[in-house]
Amino acid sequence: MRRTFPAIILVVFFCVAPLCVSSGYAYNIQHEMKAADTYLKRGMYLEAIGAYRDVADHSADYNMRAKAVLRIGDIYSYFLNNYDGALHHYTFVKTYYGSSIHAANAYFNSGMILYEKNRYQDAIVQFREYLRQFPAGKRRQTAQFMIETCMKPPPAVKKKKEAVKEIHPDEIIRVLIHEGMRQFNIAASASFEIKDPRERNTIMRLPGRRTFVVDAQGDDIRLDGRTLGRDGIAVLPLGNGMLTINGSPYRGKIILKRASGGIDIINVVRLEEYLYGVVPKEMSPQWPSEALKSQAVAARTYALYQKEKNRDKDHDVYASTSSQVYGGFGVEEETTTRAVNDTTGKVLCYGSNLILAYFHANSGGVTEDAKNVWTADVPYLKSVRDDFSAQAPNTQWNKYVDLVSVGRSLRAKGVDVGTIFEIVPAEISPSGRVRNIRIRHSRGETTLSGNHFRIKVDPKLIKSTLFTIRRSGNGVGFYGKGYGHGVGMSQWGACQMAKSGHPYTNILRYYYSGVEIR
Repeated sequence: MRRTFPAIILVVFFCVAPLCVSSGYAYNIQHEMKAADTYLKRGMYLEAIGAYRDVADHSADYNMRAKAVLRIGDIYSYFLNNYDGALHHYTFVKTYYGSSIHAANAYFNSGMILYEKNRYQDAIVQFREYLRQFPAGKRRQTAQFMIETCMKPPPAVKKKKEAVKEIHPDEIIRVLIHEGMRQFNIAASASFEIKDPRERNTIMRLPGRRTFVVDAQGDDIRLDGRTLGRDGIAVLPLGNGMLTINGSPYRGKIILKRASGGIDIINVVRLEEYLYGVVPKEMSPQWPSEALKSQAVAARTYALYQKEKNRDKDHDVYASTSSQVYGGFGVEEETTTRAVNDTTGKVLCYGSNLILAYFHANSGGVTEDAKNVWTADVPYLKSVRDDFSAQAPNTQWNKYVDLVSVGRSLRAKGVDVGTIFEIVPAEISPSGRVRNIRIRHSRGETTLSGNHFRIKVDPKLIKSTLFTIRRSGNGVGFYGKGYGHGVGMSQWGACQMAKSGHPYTNILRYYYSGVEIR
């Protein structure tokens, strides 16, 4: 059944009083709020939760803190399919930010969740409180309607266990392969057509094996100087032809959408063919077949999860690390294509829902609980001991960084620290990762989450948060293990498990707690 409003996963604030500003934390809160909004826009839901939590912890603005907590509740509601977590965050807003402009949505959204839970009297309380405190609220008519509905609830019907929707053989996925392109080349191996966005009328038919220039001029999309329209166009190959963008070939069709700054290029392609172009970009085609199969199932699950959440957008996933890397037809390999075909239709579920299948390069010997990275308590993204990853090559790393460079990187990312004197771990997670890191500098003392610190300094430099720190001269040495955030499946661990004889089903069940493969 499609819900009429957001659903969630439990995130618990560990404080029992209003969130406050850390001592000495010079924080560009607008920069951080924008980063959180960008994460959410790109479907990076757990990263968004972590960023909004940082805003809630460190902003001096009362309404900004309330907005950040409300957004966390909304993510847990709509994007992570768990009502209880959302209610927790909405209650937090009502309790500590009751006079903020965002308390209205906290009351209304709580009422909607309680209604869906068949807790009609509790829902009435929330809707009435909304009307009492916000008599001119934008949702007042809907709140009144919901009160009347709750007073005459439908007869109780025992809900059947929701079944996972079957994947249609021609399931498609919309991939945003380029954003805001001002100009690019398009061609095809055979003739192709340009149609209106709904593909009802043909604007022109063009020959294959010839390159055309598409550009943005004013509000228009043009091809070789000819205006094609403003609402977007569809480009469809004829027969068995294949389209190319700047020389890179893609299966399926291409949708061009006018966007601020240029043109968005969206590849509409069958799901399995999309995976042909994902698996070889995310995992080495030379790795064992069972590892490749585990990557195919994780990637398929992730894509379908995002498709479900992005029905109202122009695209479902990005072709970059914002989602999972996709290279189109030109990167396809026989081994990875076979892994996709051998697992056709297989997905990972927790209960009746698809999981948000996060993965990373190498755990360093133990995966991390999502709660310790982004404060998001996701039941299937829990820490597990991972000796397989510890056996992988290049698991250990070290890097020396001077403190001036660290300060420069932090300031560029919105953390306005002064001259840095010392960087030390402030809290270590049960897996041994740096959960929080303390920076002592000329303007005071700043505490960041370990993952936030890593991303802001340079995630390619500081490869994971599973590290120790040693002061040396004018800098610090980071001595670590693994690569990536450490949450979900370790790709190198999957490789080692496959080499040890484990089938892909065992690999997936090992890294994703309590899941079923359906």
